[in-house]
Amino acid sequence: MIAILRLLPRIALSRLFGRFARLELPLLSRLSISLFHLLYSRIDLDEAERMQRREYRSLQDFFTRTLKRGARPIGGALVVSPCDGAFGQSGAIQNQTIIQAKGVPYSLAEFLGDSTLASVFEGGAFSTIYLAPWNYHRVHHPFAGRIIRLRHIPGDLWPVNRSAVEGIPGVFARNERAWVEIETDHGRAIAIMVGAFNVGSIRLTAHPELGASERGDWIPSLPVPVRAGDELGIFEMGSTVVLLLDEPLRQACAGSSWPTSDTPIRMGANLSFPR
Repeated sequence: MIAILRLLPRIALSRLFGRFARLELPLLSRLSISLFHLLYSRIDLDEAERMQRREYRSLQDFFTRTLKRGARPIGGALVVSPCDGAFGQSGAIQNQTIIQAKGVPYSLAEFLGDSTLASVFEGGAFSTIYLAPWNYHRVHHPFAGRIIRLRHIPGDLWPVNRSAVEGIPGVFARNERAWVEIETDHGRAIAIMVGAFNVGSIRLTAHPELGASERGDWIPSLPVPVRAGDELGIFEMGSTVVLLLDEPLRQACAGSSWPTSDTPIRMGANLSFPR
């Protein structure tokens, strides 16, 4: 599969699929949503605000569905999961390097697009969460704090399934991505939304134009306060979230072990990281 994708115009095909997913044509929408739901029968519409497929205007509308109030209780820990999914690698940030898959490191400076910022997170912690097609695809703030910067970084759109993550060095730092930097009372954190093949787009809630009509950084004139569980962004087809904590924040939310790879997690569940 990876060999075939090397030959294809991945970005153009992904954008084309994104346009298709946004089409609001009643017959086409009903058929595409029904097929998608048939392929991914684990989608639980009982927890969605709109529980009937006919209530959705397009495949993308269905994919980015909102949940009923209270469907994802927000835990009381200092850090909570930003999304539904399953854990990939987690661990300490050492030598400005984090782990993509077992034995496959990548550069934090390249990932963030900023070597100075990468040095701030030395000694901190990272955790990767993969979103499957059936997951809820809105991403939420894992901390209470203040938004101090957003950044969109254009890039490729490789898939981020297991074979790609294990076989394409630095795939997260190659792909399109967008991140939100948060200042908390205990330290700094960054949540990165990583694009992938067939991701229509990534929208950051604090500034939806970033990555669409605008590129680069957005720095608010005043820090924007957020609570844990507030919406951070939306995958308009899904992918991966990487969470970074600086060392003071890692120390403040210390636990006894790293999250275990392949363990399912739901948005709002308590997280912790060893000192």
